[in-house]
Amino acid sequence: MMMPEQINNRLLLFMLFIFAAVAIFFSVENFKLLEREKLEQQRIENIKTKIDNAAILAKAVAVYDISHNKKIYGKNDDVVMPIASLAKILTVAVALNNYPKDAVISIPSEAINQSGDFGLLAEERWKVGDLAKLTLLTSANDGIYTLATGADFLEKVNTKAHKIGAQNAVFLNSTGLDIDLEHAGAFVSASDINTIAMYATKLYPEIFEATRTPELNLQSESGFVHNFKNTNVIVNKIPNLIFSKTGFTELAGGNLVIIFKNQRGEEIAVTILGSTFEGRFEDMEKIVNMLYSL
Repeated sequence: MMMPEQINNRLLLFMLFIFAAVAIFFSVENFKLLEREKLEQQRIENIKTKIDNAAILAKAVAVYDISHNKKIYGKNDDVVMPIASLAKILTVAVALNNYPKDAVISIPSEAINQSGDFGLLAEERWKVGDLAKLTLLTSANDGIYTLATGADFLEKVNTKAHKIGAQNAVFLNSTGLDIDLEHAGAFVSASDINTIAMYATKLYPEIFEATRTPELNLQSESGFVHNFKNTNVIVNKIPNLIFSKTGFTELAGGNLVIIFKNQRGEEIAVTILGSTFEGRFEDMEKIVNMLYSL
């Protein structure tokens, strides 16, 4: 028969064994965690080096890992710059808040007088969702003119920008077009454009994901069928594309933002500002090719 002291000793040894096993387990797990963090940091440093060494024309670049909620890369990404038609991302999102899902509206004659001919007709009737899709796809100024109604519309856009984290954003018009030779229509940083793109695609995925297609055939409620081509000419070259939007003016230069999934299945947002008309596409291709497999 075991004495009480022997029982206590065995119990103590058993408890020490358990504590040692737990300590070893947590030590191993902590080591694994540190190794994963080390490898991830090395991956991010590798991405940074590759982008820094690439011939990127853009003045500002922002790369954000949506899946893990962290910044991957930035070059002048917090500098507020003219964004041209990237302004339509938030102005369309805010405009959609003003209408019921299946609302039908008409194109006013004043809209047709806006810069560019996008094939819309005066008094043509459109479902708001379809008008939003074609506006984003083709960067239609008559489309956003029609959607962006209300005397306080720009106030709502600026308020929304600040509310979602784009604190330094300034929208002076709904299109992003230059007001004149010296004044741009909207100013936002590259990192904040990523924030705006993430907000818009999460809020209205069925609308904003239409921008991943090369073209759309849409029929208005007036019975006219239109073919709309994407202003982003490299949509087919970006794997697992979720969203894209182009922008270009003389003051802003060439701008482009995309959201895509890399080889690991992670959602990545990339914004480039201040490139050239053609250079924005070349810049984005280079960056996506680096990000996809790393």
